[in-house]
Amino acid sequence: MKYAIPLFLFSFQILTGCSSLSVSETKESNAKTALTLTPNTIRLCTIGHHELAGRYLATGLPGNYQRPTLPELSLMKEASLWERLSRESMMAIPDEPRIRYYRHWYHSRPLHISTVSERAKPFLFYIYEHVQSRGLPAELALLPFIESAFDPDAYSHQGAAGLWQITKATGKAFGLTIVPGYDGRLDIAASTQAALDLLEYLYARFDGNWLHAIAAYNTGESRVRKAIKRNKSQGKPTDFWSLDLPKETEHYVPKLLALSLLLKNYQPWQSTLTFIPDHAVLAPVMIDQQIPLKQIADDAGLSREFLNRLNPAYRAGLTLKNTDNILLLPQKQLAHFYQQNKLHYTKHQFRIHFIRPGDTLLKIANGNDISINTIQQVNQIANSKIQVGQHLFVPVPESVQP
Repeated sequence: MKYAIPLFLFSFQILTGCSSLSVSETKESNAKTALTLTPNTIRLCTIGHHELAGRYLATGLPGNYQRPTLPELSLMKEASLWERLSRESMMAIPDEPRIRYYRHWYHSRPLHISTVSERAKPFLFYIYEHVQSRGLPAELALLPFIESAFDPDAYSHQGAAGLWQITKATGKAFGLTIVPGYDGRLDIAASTQAALDLLEYLYARFDGNWLHAIAAYNTGESRVRKAIKRNKSQGKPTDFWSLDLPKETEHYVPKLLALSLLLKNYQPWQSTLTFIPDHAVLAPVMIDQQIPLKQIADDAGLSREFLNRLNPAYRAGLTLKNTDNILLLPQKQLAHFYQQNKLHYTKHQFRIHFIRPGDTLLKIANGNDISINTIQQVNQIANSKIQVGQHLFVPVPESVQP
């Protein structure tokens, strides 16, 4: 052991490339050997900046070194929309037998949950975003889970169609176009607006009672109103659980509440629910001419089949004449779509601005004669933060459009 420490220091010196460390021996009264490091003769190892790049070291960091911000770290977990829905689901869930039944029903059918959540992946955030923008309960975004199992081509034997299972009469009453070659009930954007309009209307008609409104969405306003009137005349309670409604409707509301309850205990179902990111994956584009969907798919870099899946309303494979057709495209394909020089059929033209060092929203807005608010709305930016290397969609003034 007498030479163990000097040997260790010598080995460290060789391995690290340091040329000298002064070691002296001093004899103490107990005859043990001690080591003294002489400050004047210690030479620190020099580590080049290229060896420091991207690393965290206890000492020796260059003065201009900056730790990467959290979003740049590769281990950051992407937020899940299911987690947000879990947090924001606010409807009261009573301890009611029908809810318990459907809670067990969902738990015993993980394949159903997995299949439907996979179908919901392209559409759920888009629907949630519109529910949120109206200040409606987040649970309403889950209604297509109950109505159509998130099948955008779903038809019922009663003549309802689409994610929201809207009948022709109801669709036309709430502004949907249904003509040869196009069925607005299958249009994700148009049917979502119509369904939420209907739900808001029913909520107002039933004096702010969401369970009555949701039941009426399923079976019709008249049936729910008659059931309430009948209970009043008999001196019975008029809450949803006390009403005599069609069997399907009596189970419709508990299905939704049981699904909401499942999401409130989201963690055990994390591996069963298909992951859906908590951000927009679809973006609307407005086309005011009759164009084959095949051309739109080619210009967006998509297969015809995938574009049809996102826009199933166009049964003839063409957009409509003399109207503003709102088609949904993947957000990540928008830059490619708007960079195609041959695009003259979109109502709004955009150029792609790649953010460079020194850019600010004010600078970009002034340089393109538009407002900061316009840029924020088009790009769905909540604040003024932008990052080098990202791109922005900048509207082209009509005076310079082709």
